[in-house]
Amino acid sequence: MKRYRLIICIASTFLILTSCGQKEIHRETVEKPDKKITVLDQVDKDGKIEVKDVQDINGVRAFQFLNENTMIVSKENKQFRSQDFGSKEVYAQNLATYNLKNKSTFVLHPSNEIQHAPKLSPNGKYLFYKVAKGEDTFGYIMNVQTKETVKIKDALLYPSSGEWLNNSEVMFITMEGKLYKANIKGEAEQLLHRDERILDAVKGIDGIYYIGVNNQLFFLHNEKTDPEKIRDDVVSIIPSPNGKQLALVQQKDAQTRTLSITDLKGSEAFQLALSTQIFGVSWSPDGSKLAYNFISEKEGDKGIFIADGLTGDVTHLNVNLDYAADQLAWSPSGNKLVASSFTQNQVHTYIIFLK
Repeated sequence: MKRYRLIICIASTFLILTSCGQKEIHRETVEKPDKKITVLDQVDKDGKIEVKDVQDINGVRAFQFLNENTMIVSKENKQFRSQDFGSKEVYAQNLATYNLKNKSTFVLHPSNEIQHAPKLSPNGKYLFYKVAKGEDTFGYIMNVQTKETVKIKDALLYPSSGEWLNNSEVMFITMEGKLYKANIKGEAEQLLHRDERILDAVKGIDGIYYIGVNNQLFFLHNEKTDPEKIRDDVVSIIPSPNGKQLALVQQKDAQTRTLSITDLKGSEAFQLALSTQIFGVSWSPDGSKLAYNFISEKEGDKGIFIADGLTGDVTHLNVNLDYAADQLAWSPSGNKLVASSFTQNQVHTYIIFLK
């Protein structure tokens, strides 16, 4: 399999840097307006990121690793035909585990419903997920071992929100834009009492980061009642695993987004990317690397990139995947990266083995 690294140098504010090994390497340079792309073949084994192998799984949508060799996925359950989408042949989508070694799946909670967006508790004992019923989305919490499931009471959820606060409480945003938390018994209460609508929220050290109207980023300390404004124009925020850095995606204008690594106050250490779309951002378990999907409609560059969290060096993975549908997910070791996409109405999952 061909392996390569992509170096992009732009005279404007977009600067992506990468480094190479010491031995001689074949270089092929392609000129484009206002930038130069250098493709490096046969990268030296100097600790830099390389793609060892890629496995394509058809009909499975992967979300998260349960352990090094097992993923949480969703797939069609043809025991049921969903009734929520008219006359079209649409089957239930159920969450399952997928074993990478024997390629087997095990459905966790067979049901005639659309299950999606699962999130494991930090100790791996509980699974928070959502069920779409028509235009409404409901939240559920499952005991992974017993498969016992409870519905979160009195709450309609925003489809893409949800994060564990600890091993027994999960927070989410309602359709009304209010931030709530629920315990493993399904009992819910409002977590943040603000008048404005909340668009997204994540757990930080000693508090919560949240994005309000006009994409303003705030931090609310656990011991304070008034939030601190951090930055404007923030689309998404992804704290590093140790909570000491932030990855911020910002909307600069209608066609431009940036990805930056900052400190906890939003002061920028360096900018990784500037493009039309940046999504799927995910830290490696040890916080040393940041993976993201990058699309530049203007320049035609796209794909999955991995950045070094300390230096900003970036590697473009040699994977035939342009558009990832979900957040990229790392295995516990950091040696595997998983991405899902939709091609011709078919879902595919790509397991990227790194070395």
